[in-house]
Amino acid sequence: MRHEIRVADADPDEEVEVVAINFAVGDTVKAGDALMEIASDKANMDLLSPADGTLADLNVAEFDIVKADHLFGVVSDD
Repeated sequence: MRHEIRVADADPDEEVEVVAINFAVGDTVKAGDALMEIASDKANMDLLSPADGTLADLNVAEFDIVKADHLFGVVSDD
């Protein structure tokens, strides 16, 4: 199954910057791992892995600025 990495309860108009990416595509991750750090005008936060599995896709790079409702990547538990 594929699990999307998104900002929970995001304001779709808010922009965030990807400050750091802690895992690469193909890495094994556990639910709750901090996959990346993002920053908004309000706060910095970690985007956490939604499930145990493999980081199957990343749709951002460090220092990208994207809308908060952007699909940041996918974790696959297949």
